[in-house]
Amino acid sequence: MSTVVRFRDAAFRYAGSEAPALTALSFEVTRGEVVALTGAPGSGTSTLLLVAGGYAPRLVGGSLTGRVELSARAPAIVFATPWTQLTGLCHTVLSEVAFGPCAHALPAERVREVVARQLARLDAGHLAERDPATLSGGELQRVIVASALALEPDLLLLDDPAAELDPAAADALYALLREVARDGAAILVATPDTERAARAASRAIRLEAGRVVADGPAQEVLS
Repeated sequence: MSTVVRFRDAAFRYAGSEAPALTALSFEVTRGEVVALTGAPGSGTSTLLLVAGGYAPRLVGGSLTGRVELSARAPAIVFATPWTQLTGLCHTVLSEVAFGPCAHALPAERVREVVARQLARLDAGHLAERDPATLSGGELQRVIVASALALEPDLLLLDDPAAELDPAAADALYALLREVARDGAAILVATPDTERAARAASRAIRLEAGRVVADGPAQEVLS
């Protein structure tokens, strides 16, 4: 499998911070992998996702040293707070999920196919005509994940993606990650849910104070 993102002695520091958020990271993630990121609050897992997707320092500021090589054509990121990821421009779930593919100039018929498929995968097809502002947290999180998948990303980044989901929906989401990886995407998921992550991920990376302290088979690292 080809490498999608590679860290080479990479370090990141937020603007105004004396201590680095990430230090001396060297690893790579390839297509078909589901890699779980774990660590105590403040360990750097969320920051790692931002750096991996090219969002830091480009969008959030700060300084990056070393190298982060990203070959993904369209990375997509999902946060634990779905209401912060709405476009604010769409009045139906259907148009919200279609927003990204339309922005990438996909043909209309292809957009319809992609949106229908991703809503179905998230068991959200029945929400298509709903206004996103009227959805529950769990419903909205499924829509945001569908929106990310509609971009057909090579690299999918998720930060505690099941925080708003009930147990059954969380199980379904983590099972879906394996399916998305089999389609050829690389997935990095930062999560405190080590039980579900151990079932879904093939590999896990544990961070402490911004450093990798373990990188190996998910069952071993997450135990």
